[in-house]
Amino acid sequence: MVRVETAVLLAVDDDADILYMLRAIGETAGWTVLTAQDAESAMSILASRAVDLILLDYHMPGTDGLTLLRRIREDRPHLPVLVLTVDERQEVADTFLAEGATDFALKPVRVPDLVARIRLHLRLAASTAVTQGWDEGELPKGIHPATLAELVAVLKRSPTYRTLRELADEVGFAYQTVWRYVNFLEEHGAVTVRSDYGSIGRPTKMVAWKR
Repeated sequence: MVRVETAVLLAVDDDADILYMLRAIGETAGWTVLTAQDAESAMSILASRAVDLILLDYHMPGTDGLTLLRRIREDRPHLPVLVLTVDERQEVADTFLAEGATDFALKPVRVPDLVARIRLHLRLAASTAVTQGWDEGELPKGIHPATLAELVAVLKRSPTYRTLRELADEVGFAYQTVWRYVNFLEEHGAVTVRSDYGSIGRPTKMVAWKR
């Protein structure tokens, strides 16, 4: 059982200053924060300690965050992994999510946002939330049942169309994560999607639960 208030986190980053900051943030919130500066150190810690959530840097020398994520997912398919990155491109997010990342936190880290996101994913991991209409075994890699259930719940109680940014703000996930999950729901016919051409420029994607 995940311990939301006294969780053990593993922060993996090659920057010692960032690890110091993450340790301080976590310990202020009441969590124990273990640290590793490379993939092998991280795997060694995982082999010897129970960890409730991982904060994983993308760009690291040697084995990068994506490769390490693949190794973690080999025997820990449901452990929450939040990727820390300065790269906001959707294609980067899609690659990480396809390999099993749970969510994202952008650098430079905003402390309230990071703490809230960690608490959210610890709570989801500890909950017994299940998806409605999907079996966990039928979900593709990178679509986590508790995360999907949380987004579905928000969509079901929304009386009208919502932008992806509004959904991200309400549910507490990164925009890139919400984009991928909405695409999954759209592919399965669970939501209706429309484009808002309100102003000149790229149309805004809006989504509503199919009632």
